Amino acid sequence: MRKCQNWRLLFGWLVLGLSGLVSAAAADGIIIPHPRPGENIPPLWVKYHHVTVEIRDQVAKTSIDEVFVNTYDRDIEGTFIFPLPEGAAISEFAMYIGDQKVKGEVLDSREARTIYEDIVRRLRDPALLEYIGRNTFRARVFPIPARGEKRVQLTYSEVLKGEKGLVRYLYPLNTERFSLRPLEDVAVSVRVESKVPIASVYSPSHRVSVRKEGPNTAILGYEEKNVKPDKDFIVYYAVSSDDVGLSFLDHADLQGGYFMLLAAPRYVEARERILNKNIVLVLDSSGSMSGKKIQQAREAARFIINHLDERDHFSVIDFDDGVSLFSAELAAANAASREKALEFIGGVEDSGGTNINEALLKALGMMPRGDRPNYILFLTDGLPTVGITDVPDILKNVDQANAAGSRLVVFGVGDDVNTELLDKLSAANRGTSVYVGENEDLEVAISGYYEKISSPLLSDVSLKFQGIEVFQLYPTALPDLFRGSQLVVLGRYRGSGPVSIKFAGKVGKDLKTFTLDGQKLGSDGSYSFLPRLWATRRVGYLLEEIRLHGESQELADEVRSLGLKYGIITPYTSFLVTEKEREVIAAAAPAAQEALTARKTTGAGAVKLARATQQFKDKDQASEVISEKIRYKEDKVFYFRDGFWVDSLFQEGSDVEEVRFNSDAYFELTSRLPGIGKYLSVGQNVIISFAGKNYKIISESE
Repeated sequence: MRKCQNWRLLFGWLVLGLSGLVSAAAADGIIIPHPRPGENIPPLWVKYHHVTVEIRDQVAKTSIDEVFVNTYDRDIEGTFIFPLPEGAAISEFAMYIGDQKVKGEVLDSREARTIYEDIVRRLRDPALLEYIGRNTFRARVFPIPARGEKRVQLTYSEVLKGEKGLVRYLYPLNTERFSLRPLEDVAVSVRVESKVPIASVYSPSHRVSVRKEGPNTAILGYEEKNVKPDKDFIVYYAVSSDDVGLSFLDHADLQGGYFMLLAAPRYVEARERILNKNIVLVLDSSGSMSGKKIQQAREAARFIINHLDERDHFSVIDFDDGVSLFSAELAAANAASREKALEFIGGVEDSGGTNINEALLKALGMMPRGDRPNYILFLTDGLPTVGITDVPDILKNVDQANAAGSRLVVFGVGDDVNTELLDKLSAANRGTSVYVGENEDLEVAISGYYEKISSPLLSDVSLKFQGIEVFQLYPTALPDLFRGSQLVVLGRYRGSGPVSIKFAGKVGKDLKTFTLDGQKLGSDGSYSFLPRLWATRRVGYLLEEIRLHGESQELADEVRSLGLKYGIITPYTSFLVTEKEREVIAAAAPAAQEALTARKTTGAGAVKLARATQQFKDKDQASEVISEKIRYKEDKVFYFRDGFWVDSLFQEGSDVEEVRFNSDAYFELTSRLPGIGKYLSVGQNVIISFAGKNYKIISESE
């Protein structure tokens, strides 16, 4: 019974952990209304918030455009406050309300602190505490019309700092509590230009789109609607003239060391220095593929054929009960061969059963050993029903047949696929599984993924570290490096460094090695996101082990421990969701519950679980969920227990120093320990472990 309950709680992870990932930012500047005596003015609503950033050789110009809405019945006056990025060296600061330039003042951190403390005391809201210690821009805003809007445009410039070869840009976004309603629209656009080629671009805070316009320019975009965001927007970028740019980030805490390695190829033109590849497209044309599925499959196959490089070699396999080959040997992807292949695809019809074993063995048998990377794209919507159908036997046969080391990319279509078979096939053969729902566009999914792998630059990638011992690296099997891609490796380490890294891979017959030497361990705390990001990926791999190979006490205990420490919803962290959220979970995914409790490998629930696990494994931002019982502040997680927000690192029964919220002692504490303010901002009642001591903040009403 306990196991069944644990598995049921996985819906918290599914519904709240993945579909409800917090990926937004918040309105940055705020307007503090000036009420008349005895008057209670509701907070202003931030209608929209747009940010445009131009970075040229580490000089960043940030332009802000936002609209505040006064929901009160009279004109009001307010003070606009903007917390400047920490350490920003401001070279320009201008503010406009409409067409009128408004005079303001930039206050240093000591003056700003007084303002923040005064607001906290008056409003009895600790939200602004995390900005204590920053400089501040302040300006008077009047009038803000009754039931009307006030548009604010702001521009400032700063010189960005670099550390370990990475340049960091931060935009202060975390003041969402001061918007009465969710923002209709939040958008951040960043353009980076550098004299030295841009290698990697990474955001630990938000899921951003990245597009390179040549070797020296990168465009980043983030946009979301109807959100109340809650964290600063952070971007790192690295510059390098090497063919593969390497960047190493690390963070150490009481539990040990964590690191991230970014590896990105230099920008290349469409046909420059791309490896020739071998590719076999394996299409399931069994009876269950009838109708829309087979039409989309044919269109996806045509897309791939039309986008082959003329130097590639390829074939197509159509299978149902039996196997039909476009060519028994790989054909050169010239115009004539591609035209014949398109005719072959046009003749694919749905009928019969599903002979997965024979189709894969035929594809693997075509792949030669040699200089080219081999890729098999395997599309199926069903279960093995013809020939060898036992999963262990199919896995064994494929393993024996894959002497050439082919990468197997699996596309599972619909709900009838055997997720255990497909995931084990892809994992054992250096590939991945992509699941396409019944109502999703199969052609878009396959063609989109093919574009990612169509242009390999470096194959058979490997990593070696000197100066530290590394362990628990993710991904466990390193993928090939493709044009426009970026490899993100996360892991743990022991040792004191300095660190030297060798990153190697094949370009045809030649082995290319890229090095990063003399990396000192330790930073200013900027990379405190690494432990939770590593834990997110670790949980994904552990849950996949449980899903595919069965539960053990050791695996369950580790998932529980990581989930509790980092606020990651898993089947083993039940208290992370409220009773109301449990009801949503139970109603949202009964099929997934049945799949797990009965260890089913097919059906809608099994597919949902497979997709969810893959998302955890692939995440490049630390997992955060929307829950009434969890709050995240950078590297810390707080749970709501018995009226207090409790630090996940706090041990029950430990000694605590009690401090009354809003008292002189409270502000003396934030002054004595400047870094604690951002954590105390989670609420008036907080228990926090900080700098080796525990503090219990008690609200005035207690």
